[in-house]
Amino acid sequence: MPDAAQRQHALVSFLNENSASGPDNAAVRLEVRPNYGYLNLRGDPGDEQFLQTVQARIGQPLPILANTFTVGEHAIFWLGPDEWLLATGLGREKETAGQLEKTLSGQSHSLVDVTGGQILLRLSGNRVREALAKGCTLDLHPRAFKVGQCAQTTLAKTSMLIALIDDKPTFDIIVRRSFAEYAACWLRHSG
Repeated sequence: MPDAAQRQHALVSFLNENSASGPDNAAVRLEVRPNYGYLNLRGDPGDEQFLQTVQARIGQPLPILANTFTVGEHAIFWLGPDEWLLATGLGREKETAGQLEKTLSGQSHSLVDVTGGQILLRLSGNRVREALAKGCTLDLHPRAFKVGQCAQTTLAKTSMLIALIDDKPTFDIIVRRSFAEYAACWLRHSG
């Protein structure tokens, strides 16, 4: 079995064969980032002990403002008032989950490993906002959707989480693996 550093998603070959990523000056570049593990965490953001326990264990705060994310050792995305998606290095999700479960023992929470069902696509380029706008109802204009924001939405009939990583702009899209090829084809065509 290949280690996490050598792991590749089948979509990588598909995109390479179809030249989806494009040159550095492409209007939209698409890259598959398969080396992440994902944990879905639920808990009470009004419970200071819960927030402090999680922060102490993972080394960064949970985002409590709607539609934001924090980046540190992990990327943590706000999904709802009491729900977060924690993205960590592939292979580290089991250790992180075990540590959190041990630390949160006795506190009300839910922690589920959802690694097998997610894939991250990174989009960048000077026309990426326009390409995404063709199939997404979110207002992605820089004055409305800023670096550090994320949102659950649909893009061309595909449910996903979209996050603005930097102002180049670079977007990370986390999509269900079963829809990844469809989303990649749609993005390649619209870009």
